[in-house]
Amino acid sequence: MSYNFSELKAEVKRRATRDQGGTQFDTSISNIINTSLLRIARECPWKQLRRKTTFATFANYTTGTGAVTATNLSNSYTVAGGSLLTDGITIGQRVKIGSSTQRYIITSITSETVFTTNLSFDGTTTTTASLLIYGKEEYNLPIECGRIGIIWHEAYGYPIKMEYVTDSDFYGQNVIIENQRIPVYYRQWSDNWVISQPASASVVTISSSSSADTSKNITVYGTVSGYPDFEVIATNGSNGTTTASGSKSFSAIERISKDATTTGRISVTTNSALVTIAVLPVGYSTNGIMYKKIQLWPLPTTVFNINVQYYKDPWALVNDTDIHELGYEFDEALILLATSKIKFQENQEEGATFFKLYQDEIMSLRKMNMDRNLDWQPALQRPSNKRGNRGFANRNLSFEQLGGSYGPMSR
Repeated sequence: MSYNFSELKAEVKRRATRDQGGTQFDTSISNIINTSLLRIARECPWKQLRRKTTFATFANYTTGTGAVTATNLSNSYTVAGGSLLTDGITIGQRVKIGSSTQRYIITSITSETVFTTNLSFDGTTTTTASLLIYGKEEYNLPIECGRIGIIWHEAYGYPIKMEYVTDSDFYGQNVIIENQRIPVYYRQWSDNWVISQPASASVVTISSSSSADTSKNITVYGTVSGYPDFEVIATNGSNGTTTASGSKSFSAIERISKDATTTGRISVTTNSALVTIAVLPVGYSTNGIMYKKIQLWPLPTTVFNINVQYYKDPWALVNDTDIHELGYEFDEALILLATSKIKFQENQEEGATFFKLYQDEIMSLRKMNMDRNLDWQPALQRPSNKRGNRGFANRNLSFEQLGGSYGPMSR
């Protein structure tokens, strides 16, 4: 039976401080247990942390011929009858306007019908330009996603594993980013603290899913009028579900955190609540969420589900009755690692002894709990699986060198 958080704290305190009285170590012990839990989760791919999820692609978006007013040498456009924010259009999406051959990127959406781009319109002023907003390139993975196993879909009518490419290889191939088909490659840069950036400079609004979350301080860090800035916004003092607004207009947001444990989830929005910036979870006082993002290529033309199999990061322990997700077999390793950290912190030689015991315990756990599935590892593809005909090939590998069983082949 697994130890709950209270029992873990008591056992770490017993071993680390030899049953010393007082509460001076309580906060540090709680923090060390949680950092140790995350460290253990990342030792290797544990079977206990294997998870699955799906997300839907966002297809290309068009209002049809004669929908856009575009002015020569202006980067602002009006979409007749548009509902850009409601329909989920975001900054960063690529767009084609009329017969222009320039490659435009949306830089702001100032209303349901008005957006701006990175380049000024190079065509003749018109009120009848056609509009094509390409399918979304970037997507958020689950907030607890630690490492990716495989990403796959069935958009061709059968399972196909998407291939990972680095940004260096991707941009080194001189591919046309606006290519539209079913995505077969993905890239990943890093994690950040927001689901999506504001569609245009906007005040930040916050609300909780629980009325009990009154006067909780949420700190927003980002860019205001071109300079780094921050603002502390308190939830409504009478009812946490009532929306509270800040006063500063953020054009970009870097990080969001809260200063106290909350009963409900805190939703952070901009642009009249039409753009969700982040959702802060229940509990954990200063917790902010890191969102792992991937970029797809080619850009999707239809809506379909993409499957992600991954290893999650465990949730932090908050309440005394919480039980960690790795299971009872990992309790001893967690206690040993936390104890060794405290011993080292106090410059005690016993720290090395406890850490050696921890290493031995991890080695034992690996024998039964490490995921050894090799199907998640990269493998050479047979000709029928080669995707080079779709516009991207690995410049570092000549398939012909591998023998007659391998090589490009049209599907």
